[in-house]
Amino acid sequence: MSFTKKDRNFRADKGNKFPLDPSADTDAAFATIIADALRRDFGSTPAHIKHIARLTGANVRTVGNWLSARNGPSGASLVVLMRHSDEVTIAVLKLSARFSLWRAMSETKSRKELYRAVIEFMKYIPKQ
Repeated sequence: MSFTKKDRNFRADKGNKFPLDPSADTDAAFATIIADALRRDFGSTPAHIKHIARLTGANVRTVGNWLSARNGPSGASLVVLMRHSDEVTIAVLKLSARFSLWRAMSETKSRKELYRAVIEFMKYIPKQ
């Protein structure tokens, strides 16, 4: 028995979309920027996903959604991520247009990296 062409369609052919509100674009941009920051700092391998899940107390599937930019982290999870990731902190400061704080943080990070490089370089200088 086959269905006729006049039967009811349960699924739209072309995927009709509802009009988006302006905050939806902001949410999508937030999710994308945070996902990029997480990938830069942690990577996107399953081991890193589990590591992020352990840090935040979130489900592995939730963290996978963050990394694929389907959703962004909630406030509490975002604070934990900012505590453990400089990239996420910088992304949040850029999103909030707090450029003076971002510059101060990048200067502090540069000083720490320079200090580590000098210490590493000193290991290779022969002692007399």
